[in-house]
Amino acid sequence: MELLAAILAGAIGTVAMTLSSGTEMHWTGRPESPAPGVAAVWPLKLIGVSVEGRSLMVVSTWAHWGYGSAWGVVWWLLIAQAELPLALAAVSFFAIVWVTAVLLLRITGIAPWPWKWGHIKYNIFDWTHHGAYVSGTVIGWVLIEQVAGGAI
Repeated sequence: MELLAAILAGAIGTVAMTLSSGTEMHWTGRPESPAPGVAAVWPLKLIGVSVEGRSLMVVSTWAHWGYGSAWGVVWWLLIAQAELPLALAAVSFFAIVWVTAVLLLRITGIAPWPWKWGHIKYNIFDWTHHGAYVSGTVIGWVLIEQVAGGAI
């Protein structure tokens, strides 16, 4: 039950990140990023299979939601298995998620290291979106726990 609750909390975090990035895209005029899809199909690229255009954006949407929900497993390990206090689990979760995202962007060739992104605002946007994800996951976990009456 705890693991499913944590995966649901990860999905709630993904909702928060989607709202954060969608708002930022609206304010800045930035188009939707295909990065989740590019990362998801990266192994196919290694064997010569190309996914582009609308298909890539569909994969990107699915990858975004699947990846965000799957991070709930790591949240579960921190909060339910390692039994870290909520605040420490949240800070640790942010660090793990953000560093992993940066490494995946770099390894797959999607983006350079964060200090090479140009203007600091791009780092601030990224931290804000990941902060929204972590906050949504933590709030989702707490709400699920309350609805379950502490049974998780």
